[in-house]
Amino acid sequence: MEKAIEIKGLGKEFRIYNNPYARFFPFLVRGQKFQPVWALKDVNIDVAKGSTFGIVGENGAGKSTLLKILAGTTAPTEGFYRLRGSVSCLLELGAGFHHLFSGRENIYMNAAMMGFSRREMDKKYEEIVEFSGLREFIDAPIRTYSSGMVCRLGFSTAIAVDPEVLIVDEILAVGDMEFQKKCVDKIWQFKRSGKTMLFCSHSLYDVRQLCDSAVWIKDGRVRQLGDAVTVTNDYATYEKTLIGREEEVLQGLPGEEARGRANVPLVEKAWIEDPRTGERNYKVNPGDPVEVVVEFKNQDPPVDLCVGIGFTRSDSTLCFAHTTQLDGIELRAARGLARLKIPRLNLLAGEFVVFVYLMDGEGVHRYHQYLCDRNLVVENRTKDVGLFLQEHTWEIEA
Repeated sequence: MEKAIEIKGLGKEFRIYNNPYARFFPFLVRGQKFQPVWALKDVNIDVAKGSTFGIVGENGAGKSTLLKILAGTTAPTEGFYRLRGSVSCLLELGAGFHHLFSGRENIYMNAAMMGFSRREMDKKYEEIVEFSGLREFIDAPIRTYSSGMVCRLGFSTAIAVDPEVLIVDEILAVGDMEFQKKCVDKIWQFKRSGKTMLFCSHSLYDVRQLCDSAVWIKDGRVRQLGDAVTVTNDYATYEKTLIGREEEVLQGLPGEEARGRANVPLVEKAWIEDPRTGERNYKVNPGDPVEVVVEFKNQDPPVDLCVGIGFTRSDSTLCFAHTTQLDGIELRAARGLARLKIPRLNLLAGEFVVFVYLMDGEGVHRYHQYLCDRNLVVENRTKDVGLFLQEHTWEIEA
C-alpha cells in the first residue's frame, strides 16, 4: 500500500497554568505549576494514496487538533506525521482572509500562503470566481461580505488549487442550496479523480457515503480503525447507549415498591429471545425476528390485566410500543407468559432499553413497570441510516 498520510505515535499536549502570565513567560518563573491536558495521545494511522478516510468522534475528542497538526497550523508534542504531495485544507473557511482586502486580493494572498505563485493563480482565477458566484462583489473588501460569502470564496479558492491531498472539516453546508450542491459535486469529482481525502464530519451518512475507511477517536486516542461502514455503525451504537443508569432507572419505576407485597400484579421476569433457536439473544441485526417474553403473576382473585412493551432510546425517546389492550387481547390468567412476537425488527444501529408495563385491563393504571434483564443491541452493517429500516419500494417516472 502506497501511503499518502502516515501518522505514528502522534500526541499533542496543552498546558493549563495556574498563573496566566506564566503561559507567556514560563522561563521567568521557576517551578511554575501547570496541568497537562493531552488532546491526542499515541495516534497511529495510515491512509492509502487515492483513498478517502473519515474521522468521527464526539466534540472534544481531538479530531480538530489532529486536522490542525496535519494542516501545519500547530505542532505535535510527540510522534511524527508525513503527507506526500501538495495539500489543501478546508477547515475554517476564510480564516486567513484579511477583512480590508478585496476578494480578488484575498484569493492571491490565500494562494500564496498555500505555496502557489501568482502566475499559477492567474490561470485559476477565473475558475475560482466563476465557482464562487461572487463576480460582482470580487473587488469589494471582504468586510462587506456576509459570512456565507466569505465561506464560498474560501471553499472556491481551496478547492481550485487541485491538491493531491485534501483535508476537509465539516464544510459541506456552505452557502445556499445551489452552492451546497456545487460543493458536494466538487468533492465527489475530487474523490473520483483518485486523489486522497481526509474527511471529518458529525454526519455519519456523509462519512459512510464518501469514505473507504475511517477512525473513531475518543478522548484523544484511537478507539476503532477500520472500514467506514463498520466504524460509523459502531460509533452510532455508542452514541445511543444508555450506560450505567439501568439500576438507577429501575429503582424509580412505578410499582417497584409493591414487589415486597404479596397480593399485587407483578412482572417477575422479562427477557429477549431469538424465536429461531429459543435461546436468549441480545445482539441482533435489522430485519431479524425477535420475541420479548414477560413472566407475570396476577393478584388473587385475578383481575383483568394489560401487558405493554416499549423500546426506548438512551435519550428517553420512545421508538415504539405495543399493548395487549390496544391489540384486543384479553388477559386474566393467575400466572403466565406473554410473548410479543416481532417477525422483523426494523430498528437500525443502537442500544435500546426494553420496558415492560403491567397495567389494568383498560391500560391506564400501572401496577408494575419493569426493565428487561439486558438491553437490546442492534448492529447495523449496511449503509442505511436513521432510527428505523422502513419497508419501501421505488417507482420512477421520467
